[in-house]
This record gives sequence, structure tokens and C-alpha cells, in this order.
Amino acid sequence: MISQNGPEEMSWIGRYRIDEPIGEGAMAHVHRAHDPSIDRPIAIKLLKPEFRSDSEVSRRFLSESRAAGMLSHANIVTIYDVGEADGTPYIAMEYVDGVPLDDLLAAQGRLTADKVAVLGAQIASALAYAHEQGVVHRDIKPSNILICDNGKTAKLLDFGIARIDGRDVAASERHAARTQAGAVLGTPRYMSPEQALGLAVDARSDLFSLGVVLYEMVTGKIAFTGTGLATLAIQIAQEQPLEIARHVPDCPKGLRFLIGKLLAKKPDQRFADAAQVAQALRREFDAATGDLDQRQEGRMQRYRMPFLLGLSTLLALGTGVDFVVQREKAVMQEMALTSGSSIASFVARNAALHVAENAGRPAAEQDWAPLQAFAVAAASDPSLRHLVIADERNIIRAASNPRLLGTRYQAATAEAPLSSAAGSAVTQTRGGFRFVQPVRYAGVPFGKVDVVIERGSLDMAQRTATLLLAGFAVFVTLVLAICSAASVRIWSRPLRRLRRALDDVTAGNLSFRISHRRKDEIGGLFDSLNRMVASLADRHDNVATALADAERAMLMTRIDPMTAADAAGQKKKKVA
Repeated sequence: MISQNGPEEMSWIGRYRIDEPIGEGAMAHVHRAHDPSIDRPIAIKLLKPEFRSDSEVSRRFLSESRAAGMLSHANIVTIYDVGEADGTPYIAMEYVDGVPLDDLLAAQGRLTADKVAVLGAQIASALAYAHEQGVVHRDIKPSNILICDNGKTAKLLDFGIARIDGRDVAASERHAARTQAGAVLGTPRYMSPEQALGLAVDARSDLFSLGVVLYEMVTGKIAFTGTGLATLAIQIAQEQPLEIARHVPDCPKGLRFLIGKLLAKKPDQRFADAAQVAQALRREFDAATGDLDQRQEGRMQRYRMPFLLGLSTLLALGTGVDFVVQREKAVMQEMALTSGSSIASFVARNAALHVAENAGRPAAEQDWAPLQAFAVAAASDPSLRHLVIADERNIIRAASNPRLLGTRYQAATAEAPLSSAAGSAVTQTRGGFRFVQPVRYAGVPFGKVDVVIERGSLDMAQRTATLLLAGFAVFVTLVLAICSAASVRIWSRPLRRLRRALDDVTAGNLSFRISHRRKDEIGGLFDSLNRMVASLADRHDNVATALADAERAMLMTRIDPMTAADAAGQKKKKVA
């Protein structure tokens, strides 16, 4: 069921149906395929015909892929099956609908710093997991990284030349030449210096290759530009790529430092492991997006200070508003009472002559019509709710309600008194103020006036003033709360970054720099911390070098004490 003339003529391999080709590597063709046993699409990798006759290459192709098959990680393409059918080794793996990173870079050029950080952190996390399982990839390159989920997820694939840590050393040496040839054939541009020089390779080799990939993602340019294998090997082993700042001046400092550390020529100068790289890249992503630690904070924790400030402001303003409202209410009521007293006095003065004239006449000759006309005219004022003018015998002679004419005047009871003086009284009635004043003519009392003034306008004015003041208090509180929240976010974010950086220094992690573009005091503080970390790292390296030299000297002394003694004697002679 399988042709030996080439993968393009295959229809089935084992139980898998071969569909269209989707890619090609240095040693294998990749096809989209279908697994009928579980009815799902897969990707299947077939060793190229020119390598199938080499039993050692086929064996390593299968054995290393079987080892990679034990890896299960969200950012590693899962291997389902490894086998051989009719002399053709194959690897069946998860089918991912994505774009190879090299195609993405060719289409877009360079990526943004936050995109590089988030995708790089995923790749580093996948490498950290593989390294923990003892698997070293040894072929990290853009074409082995798929970008899916609309650019949000990176998937690492092709562990075809991976090495398993802890293997028999002799066996590793026997196959080193073949493996190295495969690596060079595949991706010499992304090799580590150890690979280029044919030295022993460990997990730190993957970190160098990751640094080359990140460099290309950030700048859109390849790190090592040599065209020949020998030139590339020399560049990788001895030369540094062009500084990232020359390509991308606004690239964050921390990201530049991180990539530079990954591209260190000596493995022990790189990060200790891929987990540290993932952590540093996440730090860069948090710095680029401004969301540092926010996912770990509760809402009340984030807004505690704005909430407390807003609450205290609201209480203070509420107290002030209440005081102002009460004072305003007292003033407005005093004004209303003064106005009502003036109206009652005006009515009493205008009624005095009519009441006095009628008081001296017989009942049959009394004329109260002009007084009633005056009362009706005065009652047309909407603020005047009730008007009664009674004579000296308490008979109502004029009223806003004509039905009261001729009836006996009854003084109101059960009303709260507000003031009283010289026969006048002011009480608070339901919905208004009652003013009772005597009617005097030439200083002699001839009756009384009872006027009720509406307080609706007063109450409306008080409510309006209260609402406006309350609205002002709420507005000021909201403005202060928003400003406070913004201040907390602006200042707490760099302070949290600084705290994390200090925690890292305390823990002995000196493999980071804080990225920022601030021009204020916080930016200066970040720069000072970066200089301090760089200084500590240099001192640490110097101490490590001195200790290594001392250890070598002690070892030489133990191996050849006579030689050391002779050297000491020669030194004394020179001094003498």
C-alpha cells in the first residue's frame, strides 16, 4: 500500500491515509493525513528515500522521535505514533492549523516586543518541560515553530534530531558525526557554538538557538549572515550579531539584555535553564502590556486605596453639604418669614381704614365690599394660600374663601409656634407659614389679619439646592476616586516591578534587566537598579573565575607537588 518511488506517490502508510503535502524538512517530507481508527486529521512525517537506506539514520529517526513522544505540553506538537511500514519510517503527530514562524516573519518582518515576549515565553516553557524530561531539541529554528490561534500560541515541533540526556557516552560518540551532519544539513544558521565546533551539546545549546530565533523575531533580520558553512561556523563561534538597537532603537532594554545573554558564546554565561528564560520573557510581556501582577490581584486589593479615598471624601463632603443645607434652610426660612410678615403687615395697613370706618357705623350702614375686593385681589398671589380679615368682634369681614364671610373667626390650634411679639404670631402650618397680626388704626386695635403663605417654592428651592450640592459632592468624589485609581495604577505598577526585581536579586538571579521608557524618577531608579545588577553580575563572574583558578591551582598542586614546589622556588629566586 506504499510506493517506494517517493512520498508524492503514496496513498497509505500503515493505517494512515496520506493526503496533500504540507511541508518539507532536510530529512523528511510532511503530509496532512487521516487516521481512520479515530477519524481525525494528523500530520505525518516520512523519512526521505535517500536516507531510508541508512539504517543508522532510520534508527535514530525513530528512536529519538519515540523519546519525544513522551512529551506532553501545550506548546509542543504531540506525537501520536512512531513506526515503519514497508521500509519507510514515519512519525504521526498532531495536526496544527498554523503558520510556520519563518513564513510569518517573511510576511510581516519583525514582531512587536510584547508579541515576541509572549511567544518566546511559550517556546521557552516548552523547552523547559522537554529539558526536565531529559530531551534536548538541538534544532530550534523558525520553521520548527508553528504560530496558531491568530498569532497567540506557539507550538514547537520536530524533535527529529533530539538527544536524550543520560545516554551511553560511547554510543553518543559513535553517532555524533551523523547527528551533527543532520543538524548542519538542516539548520546551520541557528546552531549553537558547541554544535558548530562539534563539541558536547546539552540543554544550553537550545537556549542559544532560541536566542537566535528571538533576535530574528525582534529585528526581522537574521543574526548570522554568513553564506557558507565555514563562515557561519566562525561567526557563530566567535562573532556577535549586530546590536539589536541598531535595527530597533525602541526595543526594550530588558529584552535586548535577555537575547544578548542567550547568545553568549560560552554555555555557562547563558541562563541556567529554560525556565528562567520563560520567567524573564513573561516579565518583559508584563512590562510591555502594563499588566504586571494584575491577574493575581483581587478587585478590592487593586482599588482599595481609591475606595478608601473616595469614601473619606464623600463623608467629608457629605458633612459639609449637610451643614450648608441646614444653614441655607435656616436663612431661606428666615427670608420667607420676613416676606410673609411684610405681606401680613401690608394687608393689615390697607384694611385698617375700612375696618375703623365700619366700626363707627351702625350695622345696617357698614360696607365691607371694598375690603372683600381688596382681599380677593390680594389672594390672587399664588404664594398666598389663605387670607382672613376679622373685625374687633372676631367676625370675618373679608376672606379669600367667600364662604367664611360673616362667620366667627377661629384661631388655629396645634401649630408649631415660630415667633410672637406685640399681638403678632407666626406659626408653622401644614405646607406653609401662618401670620396673625392685629389691625390698628391710630394705634387702636380694630381686628386682626390671618394670612397663610405657601412654602412650596421654598421647599423646591431647598430640594434643588440640596440635589445640586449632593451632585457636586458625588462628582468631586468620583473625580478624586478616578484620579486616585489612576495614580495607584501608575505608581503601583513600577513599584511592583521594582519589588520583583529586588526579590530576584535577593534570590541570586542576576540574569535580567528592567525594560522601561520612563523619563521620570522611577525611570532613573530602574536604571540605577540595572547598573547595580550588572555590577553584581560582573563581581559574581570575577569571583567565580577566581575560585575556578584557585581550584585548578590546588588540583595542580595535588597532582604534581614537586612541580609546584619547583615553581615556588623559581619565584623566590626571581624575587631575590
